[in-house]
Amino acid sequence: MTSLELKGVKNVSNEVGDLELGELDDPSSRYGSFSSLRTSDIALLESNNGHEVPQGRHLGVFSTLVLFISRIIGSGIFATPSSIFVNSGGNAVIFLTIWFLAALMAFAGLYLFLEFGCLIPRSGGRKTFLEAAFNKPTMMVGATMTSFTVLTGMSVSNAIVFGKYVLYGLGFDPNYVNSESMAGNYVGAVCILIIVAIHGVSVKRGVQLQNLLGGLKISLIIFMTISGIYALCLKDPFNQGTSVFIGHLKRLEPVSSSSLTTAFIQAFFCFAGWDSVHAVTSEVKNPTRTLKIAGPLALFGCLACYLSLNFAYLKMFTYEEFKEAGPLAGSILFSKLFGEAFGRKFMTLSVALSSGSNLMVVIYGLSRMNQEAFREGLLPFSKMMASNKPFGAPFLSLICCGILSVLWLCLLPPAGSAYNYLIAMEGYANQIFLLLVAVGLLVYRKKNPDKKADIRASTPGIIFLILFSAYLVVGPFWGDQLETSLPHMPQYQITSLLMILLCISFWFLKFQLIPRVCGYKLKSKWILLDDGLTIKKWEKC
Repeated sequence: MTSLELKGVKNVSNEVGDLELGELDDPSSRYGSFSSLRTSDIALLESNNGHEVPQGRHLGVFSTLVLFISRIIGSGIFATPSSIFVNSGGNAVIFLTIWFLAALMAFAGLYLFLEFGCLIPRSGGRKTFLEAAFNKPTMMVGATMTSFTVLTGMSVSNAIVFGKYVLYGLGFDPNYVNSESMAGNYVGAVCILIIVAIHGVSVKRGVQLQNLLGGLKISLIIFMTISGIYALCLKDPFNQGTSVFIGHLKRLEPVSSSSLTTAFIQAFFCFAGWDSVHAVTSEVKNPTRTLKIAGPLALFGCLACYLSLNFAYLKMFTYEEFKEAGPLAGSILFSKLFGEAFGRKFMTLSVALSSGSNLMVVIYGLSRMNQEAFREGLLPFSKMMASNKPFGAPFLSLICCGILSVLWLCLLPPAGSAYNYLIAMEGYANQIFLLLVAVGLLVYRKKNPDKKADIRASTPGIIFLILFSAYLVVGPFWGDQLETSLPHMPQYQITSLLMILLCISFWFLKFQLIPRVCGYKLKSKWILLDDGLTIKKWEKC
């Protein structure tokens, strides 16, 4: 293996088949992160024909569009509207306003990440951006985000819905599917293991299958949007003599700041995915142009689908039906529109396909996030877990994601409240990090006034994002959640905060307390694995 000429690199040598790159002569060499290195330094560290990761940049505009759409539209629009409606007090105006605000915030977040992605065009997503913006205290952001990424690197909520919709489409009773059986969780677990095997054995075949399912999903989205319009054209579906909207407009069950905040977090979760491609930016061809085209186009298409289906829910359901539908709301809607044969079976299984496609994209992205985390060298077995051996894909990172997901699926209760709890817990943690990324972009702009991105987020949009995110972080503490509690579990926001606190404690122990007590410091150096991947190695000195 040839030696590399790196500015400021000392002691280049071969070590057990891997190339040791030595220490960088800049302040980041002691505690710094690969994500926080200058672009010119990163380019010098790259290998394999100039690509930052061995698999190279292989995702074009269509593949990236599929990643966006498949990640955004999964289970959320079919499974969460019932809970959002209940948390909105059964009032159609509040219900639709929440969806509108969630869409507005999603677009603001999209351009926030697009600007950061142009400034730092490499994998890692929010972890990369936060490290670039906040470098004090030393390694706090890097270690916290690294451990949090791996700890929460799972895809459970979509797997639950996939299993429920498969069972319901096959003819099982809704009560059995929703609350009495763990079968849906087990079906979701099997699906995750199959996806892990596909992506782990071949990056090319995994992306091809992903694109195929994504193309089918785009067709499904168009059909669902038309179905929603068709539902709106139906006259008096309940033979009440008046518009069904009247009942929804007048009804208002007890609501609180907490329930409204929970409803918004769940609606915003349905748009989650506009930031997902940044987890694999190092694999996107011409990332600035590709993301600029694929991101807004995907979000507009998903918004049209969501608006159509939400109006259809309000048109076709009574209050009690909508409330009781739970995660099966989408399937019951299509059963009402198209009957048992086509609506329940074909369309329900189509929704399951949508969730399965979402699972493929989520696991693909999570494995790359895990790989970036293990490349930091902070966690046990990092060198092994970051490797692309033996199939040229991050197989062990995929297995890590798969095992965590399967464990959650086997331990969670089968009731619909478990799904709502997970959605709220994931959404709350993401809301905290979105707030930090929004603040971080303003900080990064101030630190680097000479850097101008080709895609720029509007400052008013960023400020709106900061203010609204701050409200969503504190809102759940006022009042009771109506649909997101689980026996023997703390409230979802408490669980999220405890997980973040656990990750901060990991940083404090590894980089502050233990080194001071034992009298050593940690220094890092880069090694180049024989599969072409660079990872960080930490040594005591």
